[in-house]
Amino acid sequence: MAASRARTVAPVAGLLPSAGPVAAAAALSGAVVLAALVTGSAEPVVVLPVAAAALGGLRAGVPWAASAAGLLVVGAGTALAVAGTAVAAACAAPALLLGLAVAVAWAWQRRLAEEDLASAQLVTEAVSVVDDVTGCYNANGLDLLSRHLLSSVRRATGAMHAALVEVGDLAAIQDVAGPAAVDEALCAVADALRTVTRGADVVGRWTQDVFAVVGPGTGTSPAELERRVRACLQRAAAASSGAWPSTVTVGAALLEPWDAGGLEVLVARAGEDLALRRALRSPSAREPQAPELGA
Repeated sequence: MAASRARTVAPVAGLLPSAGPVAAAAALSGAVVLAALVTGSAEPVVVLPVAAAALGGLRAGVPWAASAAGLLVVGAGTALAVAGTAVAAACAAPALLLGLAVAVAWAWQRRLAEEDLASAQLVTEAVSVVDDVTGCYNANGLDLLSRHLLSSVRRATGAMHAALVEVGDLAAIQDVAGPAAVDEALCAVADALRTVTRGADVVGRWTQDVFAVVGPGTGTSPAELERRVRACLQRAAAASSGAWPSTVTVGAALLEPWDAGGLEVLVARAGEDLALRRALRSPSAREPQAPELGA
């Protein structure tokens, strides 16, 4: 009998957690007590195999619900096979059903948790107001702050301006130095805009390669804003070995107090001005020089 117990206890001891003697004793005691309750037996030959199954599941990283389900199912089968008594048979059927119910409930809860996590990630992305790359506001943040700013400007019967700053040559930078250099260039433009604009202006990344500056009043002219940004980028390039964009194009618009419309109209006007300035700078828009007289 002692030899039989030794053969049964040895596999159980190998499944104990490696966190220390206290944790091991607690795990073994809990597994044995639960196995005894499930099997309805106090015989070691019945209880210890069930406890070993539970400890094996926990050691392998099986979630507690799945391990409990396995414990109940194995306990029911062990009780029927070893004990063979009427009491064991009476306890086995409820244990089997309960184990299956726990397994189904665990699988269902896990599926719901995964769906909740996916939904939470979508909501987080929707309500995020900061651009991950540049650290300035993203389109959501620009929209929220600009609408609040427009309401304040309307109450004060003032004007509101918007400037769209397009960063050029990003594709060439990526071909030469990779995506990290593109992010570095975008961060440089964002830092330059935060430096050269007023404190009341809102700076954000509107699209992949376009920044927006929105603020009260008439704002800075497109030519002056371009000059300031280029100068700031040149100073940053002189102090760093990074790759910087070589072209920055600005389009601007103004919403007067008597103008109808809101933020959408203002940004659309700035986009039209940006497209016009971009077209004027294209090589096809440059007029050929007249030949010199006498040539």
